[in-house]
Amino acid sequence: TLLSGGPSPVRLSYHLYTAAGAVVVWDGARGLLPADVPPGASASVQIDVQLPSRTGDYVIAWDLVQEGVAWLSQFGIATKREAVTVQPGVTFYGKGFGHGVGMSQYGAQGLATGAAGAARTGEQIVAYYYPGTTLAPIDPNAANKVIRVLLSQPSSQGRYSCGAAYFDGRVANLVSAGGFRVLNEGSNNAEIFRASPNVSVQLFAANGAVQVWNQATATPTKVYEGAGPIVTVPLVASQPTKIAEKGTYRGNLRFTNLGNTLRVLNVLSYDDYTKGVVPLEMLKDWHLEAYKAQALAARTYAYSSYQGGKRDYDVLDDQSDQCYGGVQMRSGRVVESAITSRAVDLTAGKLITDGGQAIRAYFSSSSGGYTKAFGCWNNNVVQSGGAVTCRASPPYLTAVADPADLAVSTPAPNRNASWTRTFTSAEIRQAVLDYRGIDIGTLLSVDLSNRSPAIVGHAVSVKLVGTGATVDLPADRLLRDHLFLRSTMVRLAPW
Repeated sequence: TLLSGGPSPVRLSYHLYTAAGAVVVWDGARGLLPADVPPGASASVQIDVQLPSRTGDYVIAWDLVQEGVAWLSQFGIATKREAVTVQPGVTFYGKGFGHGVGMSQYGAQGLATGAAGAARTGEQIVAYYYPGTTLAPIDPNAANKVIRVLLSQPSSQGRYSCGAAYFDGRVANLVSAGGFRVLNEGSNNAEIFRASPNVSVQLFAANGAVQVWNQATATPTKVYEGAGPIVTVPLVASQPTKIAEKGTYRGNLRFTNLGNTLRVLNVLSYDDYTKGVVPLEMLKDWHLEAYKAQALAARTYAYSSYQGGKRDYDVLDDQSDQCYGGVQMRSGRVVESAITSRAVDLTAGKLITDGGQAIRAYFSSSSGGYTKAFGCWNNNVVQSGGAVTCRASPPYLTAVADPADLAVSTPAPNRNASWTRTFTSAEIRQAVLDYRGIDIGTLLSVDLSNRSPAIVGHAVSVKLVGTGATVDLPADRLLRDHLFLRSTMVRLAPW
């Protein structure tokens, strides 16, 4: 038995050699055993290894030492030897893509196709990724009966666009195969006029007002000018309305004047909204049950985003919330598909709930083999006294093992299952300067041992030792926001 206490406890340590066998460090740092280790048992021990600043190839020989007595290798117990390379910078070996909280989309596909055990249904998939939750119908008496999606600026900017057109114009041309009513919401939804099927109506922002022009005749006629808001309501619910400058959408459209540009909202049912989300949030040709899981997560995320009177919209139509493209994009790309719409219909009106309330159903592309607890994500981490720790997480957003995320193979393997990124010392130094304004000087070492769950999980913090300073920084902010890594499921050696 290896004794963790007493006058001569056993510790884990190491010797460091050059590749040629010369000793660099004989008496390495110590790692404490968590408890006595009986024969045949094992224990996990963390040690901060200080590697040399000189570049080159080295060997770490892991050894046990009985303090005040001897190294156990002197009694014939073999060391475990690992080759390491000290480079001018650092290489991160990563898995996964995205924040890693909640459901993994590649994992959902893996579970649906039986990549890690028996194939699961969409309902079983969400129960796996959101532990302890149940499915419940939308309360018909709840205040948030519809979802309000902002289609105009600042939606769909830059890397968050999801392929949708960015709209910040002052003109919108509308048409529907079923026609639509034009109402003045500012006057108790009084009807201004009705647009016949396939007749174009133009809305124009000018002089602080919204103008409505009927283009049914050779000479367009202005039928309204005022503050509005102006709302269009389809005459045939199944026939969506096309905004030539943006896309085609189900439900109602709401227009106001914002600095002489049109502010545009799409107001529609959660199911119709979800039909425009699932095809953009998951890849083509995936399993119906994976799409069902995504439909449940997307609908629940939208429902939990209700803002009431705090603002006039609930979600943006881009990745800062979740991708939404309506029925068809301005580019001509058709968003809705038969299989994804079927997934929405099969889960119609259902929410993922905990304690009777809709959860915040976060999801990301790929967890890298283990999801991340909500309390370890981004600004949720706590930095105090030089230590970075995770806050408590809701029970349905704890970390769960996700082998299906890496094992998925149908219709194709996870394209983010393994990747690397290498940075020079100068690039790491600049990233820390940009993030915290601290100059670490020349990079000496990187420590990713602070993980949650320990050993197997995502990095919670990154400890950097430089010639000018030592810092321990939240992993999400440094790795994803400033070094632009795909995820925080990273290591410093090949997995």
